[in-house]
Amino acid sequence: MPEIYKTILDTHPDLICRFDPDKTFVFANRAAANFFRTEREILIGSSLSERVPPEQQADVIGRLDRLNEDVPTGTSIQEVRRENGSIVILWTNIAIYDSGELVAYQSVGRDITLQNRMRRQLKTRTQDLHNVQVELRAVLDAVPALIYYKDDKNNILRVNKAAADSLNMPVEDVEGRNTAELFGDAAEAYYQDDLEVFRSGKPLRGRIEPYTPQEGEQGWIQTDKIPIADGPDGPRILAVATDITEFKEQEALLKSINKNLDDFASLTSHDLQAPLRKIGISAELMQMELAENLPDGAQPYFDDIAKGVERMRTLIKSFLKFMRASPAGVELETIDLTALLERVADDESEFLEDAGGTIHLPDTPIFVRGDDALLGQVFANLIGNAIKYRHADRPVRIDITAGSDNQFWVVDVDDNGQGIDPNFSQDVFDLFGRAKPHTGIEGSGVGLALCRRIVTLHGGSIDLIPTEGAGSRFRVKLYRARRPADG
Repeated sequence: MPEIYKTILDTHPDLICRFDPDKTFVFANRAAANFFRTEREILIGSSLSERVPPEQQADVIGRLDRLNEDVPTGTSIQEVRRENGSIVILWTNIAIYDSGELVAYQSVGRDITLQNRMRRQLKTRTQDLHNVQVELRAVLDAVPALIYYKDDKNNILRVNKAAADSLNMPVEDVEGRNTAELFGDAAEAYYQDDLEVFRSGKPLRGRIEPYTPQEGEQGWIQTDKIPIADGPDGPRILAVATDITEFKEQEALLKSINKNLDDFASLTSHDLQAPLRKIGISAELMQMELAENLPDGAQPYFDDIAKGVERMRTLIKSFLKFMRASPAGVELETIDLTALLERVADDESEFLEDAGGTIHLPDTPIFVRGDDALLGQVFANLIGNAIKYRHADRPVRIDITAGSDNQFWVVDVDDNGQGIDPNFSQDVFDLFGRAKPHTGIEGSGVGLALCRRIVTLHGGSIDLIPTEGAGSRFRVKLYRARRPADG
């Protein structure tokens, strides 16, 4: 072989070898000699089987033997373990024939160790990615919310099972479809919201809207739409919708109930009081008509009629007040409860002084979420009850204290009055329910029921807490609020 060709082959990074039909080396370039870890002069003239690891000899020699004139070329991959790691070689073997006679084998080996490693890593990462996608799909399909992943052309790229089920379709039939194909006229409103999110780059949250698929159940959803960073194929949006159909149906039912209650309250206010007024007026006229001819002992009966009429009027007014304390009238804002208690105590001060009593208020700044007028009614009732149901043998003492309980303020209203039998502790919160020991004191039985209704509308609670000594303790829990910045 001319020297110029040997020089070219020696500078080539591939392993270039030639064998005679007996598989004896007749040529090897420098890269091949380095691979077989010997000098080129020693390598040439040696047998291939001497240079191949024993466990690979049968495979390597067999591949050359299987070459023939019809199939003269073959490839194989050989992995050789070395001290610093394995080397992977891709061999291309060619059987050379002359006039039908095998005259030599030509082998070219290329080091594909790096490519092989990258291929394995790619395979591993592809499998990992597949596993993540499977897990993510499983997670998304387990979420009850309807999840849509869309592009800026209103096309649905991905959905979870809940979204597909809501359309009465399998997932694979939904993905790739345009929203207009699935929602008809309603799709345009959805698309306009999408475009606004794309335009502003800001999420749209809490959108309550009808859900009207052409197939599947229609209802109501509350939707959050979140813009995703632009990719090579344009911007994306993630829409997460919660089915609130049941809530909306309950809301409609509640509105109907409240309307009926309001109608009933109006009926009570007008129609029921009319005959009551007639009874009162008739009794007064009869008493005036009889005048001096009024039989002995009849006056107490007329007095009982007057008291009964007045009592019934009071019950009707209290009932109306209770019925009209509804969520529609509650606008929660930050309330300075300390100032509210001071105001209520001042309003009740005249009655407290008449009873010879004292009241102690918390000096800690207390801020809660609530309606000022309604909460004022709650604490006016509690303080008023403490005065009304005082013990005859001791001056009235009312202690109002407050403490923090995570997201709540807990306000205790303690008094040293008559107390309440534990057997009747829950009855006091029932409409027209009163504790047995108090039956001799005038009262409507609505006050504490109204307190519980108001506090419940605030998301809190009110309870009668058992006490070891005399008197009663009412515990009110209300949501904490941040102190105003200028406070």
